[in-house]
Order: sequence, then structure tokens, then C-alpha cells
Amino acid sequence: MKLKNTLILLAVALGIVGYIQFFEKNRPSSQEAADLAGRVVQFERDKIDAITIKNPETTIELHKAKDGGWLMEKPLKDHADAMAVNQLFTTAEALRSEALASDEKGATKDQLKEFGLASAETRVTFAGGAKPVEVLFGKDAAVEGKLYVRLEGSNVVHVIGHDLKTQVTKKTDEFRDHRLTGIVTTQVGKVAVKTAAGEIELGKNADQHWSLTKPLKARGDDQKIGDLIAKAANAQVSAFAADAANLSAFGLQEPRGSVTLFTEGSDQPAVLQIGGAVEKEKDKIYVKFSARDAVCVVPAAIAALLDTKPNDLRDRNLVRVEADIVDRITIEGADKGRIVLARSGESWVRKVDGKDQPINAAAATRLLAELRAQQVAGFVADVATELPKYGLDLPAVKVTLSSYASENTAETKAGERPIVSVLFGKTDEENVYAKLDDEPFVVSVPKGMLVFAMTDPLLWQELAIYKNKADDITSVEVAREGQSTLTLERDKDKKWALAKGDGKVNQTNAQSLVNTLAALRAVRWLGAVKPAHGLDKPAVSVAFKTGGGTGGKIIAGAAAPDGLHPASADALTGCFAMSHPDFTAFELPLIDKPAVAPAPATPPPAPAAPAVPAAPTVPN
Repeated sequence: MKLKNTLILLAVALGIVGYIQFFEKNRPSSQEAADLAGRVVQFERDKIDAITIKNPETTIELHKAKDGGWLMEKPLKDHADAMAVNQLFTTAEALRSEALASDEKGATKDQLKEFGLASAETRVTFAGGAKPVEVLFGKDAAVEGKLYVRLEGSNVVHVIGHDLKTQVTKKTDEFRDHRLTGIVTTQVGKVAVKTAAGEIELGKNADQHWSLTKPLKARGDDQKIGDLIAKAANAQVSAFAADAANLSAFGLQEPRGSVTLFTEGSDQPAVLQIGGAVEKEKDKIYVKFSARDAVCVVPAAIAALLDTKPNDLRDRNLVRVEADIVDRITIEGADKGRIVLARSGESWVRKVDGKDQPINAAAATRLLAELRAQQVAGFVADVATELPKYGLDLPAVKVTLSSYASENTAETKAGERPIVSVLFGKTDEENVYAKLDDEPFVVSVPKGMLVFAMTDPLLWQELAIYKNKADDITSVEVAREGQSTLTLERDKDKKWALAKGDGKVNQTNAQSLVNTLAALRAVRWLGAVKPAHGLDKPAVSVAFKTGGGTGGKIIAGAAAPDGLHPASADALTGCFAMSHPDFTAFELPLIDKPAVAPAPATPPPAPAAPAVPAAPTVPN
């Protein structure tokens, strides 16, 4: 029996605990209770789907749309201003009773008349919850800045501030959406601009880039087309015309032009019609948006959309390609062979007879970067029917960008796949004519672009002339114009000494020459050796040998106008530009001049004898 009683008591205790927890869980906290106690209006904002405002001037009815936005149903149909509605909600929720003008049982009929609350002309109703909440506004209270209010169904009169009444006494237009459209620009997939001059059509591709589809098919400038859409979709309404039915009065019966936006998920396009200027307000213009019945007044700058020309929206990038998918760059010059550059890890090499040849990898990276960054200077012809006129029938230079797969995959087959080829033709003072192989247009670009598309294989050689360690060089022979040839060798102490003759070698200068020679780099390659380079009579030549039996020889000429020195290396083909600091290292004096013995000191002259004063004159 004791066990049974214990179990019964335990069950009762658990039931009491459960009830208390349930009750406390659903009971407001002390802070929440204090907040609720002072509020005049209590409702759940998310459940409100209709707001009715009545004031002496008008009745305004607002309804929540399916998409969560708000629509105005009375006194006219239009989109409502979401910010104005939210501000109304926030002000109502924050409404607090600062004092009671009646006792808790409520005011009498006479008192309600005295407070202006018997049949209030100004009221706001929030509907959609369990029960509509209607606030009635009465007369101003004796305290400045305060007024009387009560809730419909209650005669308790509160004294509150004017904030909520200020909201509900706004004019109708203040509750209308002042955004011309509610379109999200990123959801626009097609655009049509219609003017007296013609029609432009634009479409977004699967890769999310824009293209012109009318009056010509061409790549579009994503930024400029985005700006056009934003200018049309995000315009702000300055005012609303009173009589929207009389379109001819606003220049909208036959509008100057229109912008049509096609958005994702919408069956009907959104059409913006642009009409005439507002009388006496030349900086304003009338427009009509198809999704609204209203005629709106907006800044006149929106009319600039109708001045748009097709070329204004064309992509001015010479090519549009992602750098990381380019694995091959092929350069072909007129009457010259093909130069094929290939990625090798993070660098580039040149393919020669199936072998990888080191090159100036930075020049390959620069060429690709310049092609991608190059802007079109002008659109010359939309139909390439006169290629010889522009030198594009037999282009001076052709650059092909390709991807490369070493193995077959589900997406690609092994081998090279061209992405785009750029043809360069004739040049004028500033530009060169160009054309992509897969587009019919002829364009012009700055001719400096050709500097990077080098057709001479010599110009692609790597910049490292020698890759030795300075300590491995055992002897150097230096010949300078107008001077005797010097041969230096390392002695047993690794110091530099003359192989023949006497003289003290300047160890600092000699080592500086050897350090420069061991890791000599070209500034750039100049191509084949030419008489103009002056290497038949070099300013300096330096030959060297290493402990491993290797060696080399450099000859360099006088400085060119750009301050660089033409030079050549016996193991390499062509002429390269040597920097002036490197050349200076080859010109440093290598032999210290013998110290000049100081002349013997000259004894100081003997002091002069003191002057003998003259004998005084004896007067007669």
C-alpha cells in the first residue's frame, strides 16, 4: 500500500509540474507583460491583410497582395508604398497610453462627445487577425501635443501623442508607391527599346551575358545594359497626374518611345511608355507603366533611354574569354611560321617539333591579358564584305586562343579546341583593323596591341641569358674599346688576379662583374642582329669559363636612345637589350692604379730679418 500511495503522489506531482511549465511557457515574461500593459493597440502584424484609413478628406483601403506587397484599392487602384505601410504598423505597435481620460470602466456618452470620440471622423482599422483592431481619434487634449483616442468596442479613453494620427492623416499619394516599378533588375531576361529611329532588342544568354539581337546580332556590354534596365526599373515618381484617363494630354496616346522589360516568371512584359514634358517643369516628364493605372511624373533624364544607339550597348572588349580556360596561344604572321605557346603548370613554353622550349613566360601572360583587356576603338563595319579594304583577307597577324585536353573526358575530347581567333589587318596612324573569326564585324583597336603579338620566334626567347653560380666562374676575359684586354683568374684563395702582367685587381669590381655575368638577364629581345646594333665594333666583350668546362661570351654595344645596350651571347641567336646597370658592371675599372708617392716636404722658408728702423733726422 505504501508503494501504491507513493506512485500516486509522484504522478500528481509530475502533473502539477507539467501544468506549471505549460502555463509559464505560454505566459508572457514580466518584461513582455509590462510592454503589453502600456500599449493601446495589440495585434500580430504578419496576420494583418487589410488596413482602412478614414479621415475628413478621404477613405484609403490597403490590401496585402499574394507576394507580400501592399496594394491600394481605394480611392484608386495602385501599388502602395511598403515603407509607408511599415511605418504605419511600427507607429501603431509603439502606441502607448500616457494617461487615462476616463476611469477603467470607460467614459460616458457625454464624455465621449466631449472628447470627440462619439463619432470620430478619423480612424484606422487593422483587419485580418482574430478580431479587427480599430483606433478612433478624438480632439486634442489639454496637454499640448496630446490627443484622445479609444478602440472600437471600448469606451476607455487614452491620452497619446500625435504620431499615429500624423500617419493616418497623410494624403492619398503619400501611401502610393513612389517606385515607378517593383521590378528586380536581375530577373530581367529580355529588353526592347522602341523609338522613332527604330527598335533595339537585347537578350540574356545562358551564360548570363547580354547580347544584341536586333537590329544586329552582337555581344552586349553587360554593365551598360544593366544600367539601362536599372534606369528604367528604378526610376522614382515625383508626382502622380490627376486624370490618368486622358493619355493624349500627357503625350502618351502616341508616346515618344517605350522600354519593354521581360522578367522571369511573368507571362506579361512590363512596358514603360515615355510621353511629353510637364508644362512649366521642363526637368520633369510624363510616363506610363503598364502594371499601374497611374500616369506618373518622373525626372526628364529618363527620356535619355530613347537616345540609345545599338553601338552604345555593344561589348567593347575585343574578345570575351576566361583566362583560365586558355591553354594554347597560336600566333601566325604573314609569310612567317606558326608560334605555338602552351601552358606548362603555372608558366608557358613554346612547342617546337613536339618539344617544350623555355620562353619569356611573362610575355605570354601579358599577351593574353592584353587581348582580354583590349577595348574596341571603333565599330568600323557591321558586315565584313570588304576584307581586302581592311587587310583582313590576308591578315598581318592572326592570334588563336585554344583550350587543350590531354585525355578524353565526358565533356571534351583529347586535343586542342579553338576558342576564338583574332585577325589583325592594316594599320593607320593610331589603330589597326581587327576581326574575330566567328563574328562578321570589322573593328579598330589601338595598334599598340601588335607589340604583344610577336611573330618573330627570337622575340619569345627566355630572358635568362646565363644561369650560372658566380662561384663556378674561374676566369674572365674583358676587352673594352680602346683598352688592352684583361684576363682574370681565381687564385688558390679564390681571389681574382691577373693571368698575365702585374697589377692589383680591384676585388669588389671584379666580383660585381662576375655576379652580373653569372645571372645575366635580357630586358627584352630585339630580334636578329642588325648593323644598326653596332655589335661589329662592340663597346665591351666579356668571355668566361667555369670549373665545369663550360663558358660563354657576351658582346655589347653603345647605349641606344632608350638607354639600353644591344648585346648578343655566343650560344644564343639574336640580339637582346641589356640594362644600363648591367653594362656599367662590365665597364668598372678592374685594376687599381698604383699609389703615387707623396713629394718630399719642402722646408719652410727662413724667417725674414727684422726691419731696421731708419735713423731719426737731426734738425739743422
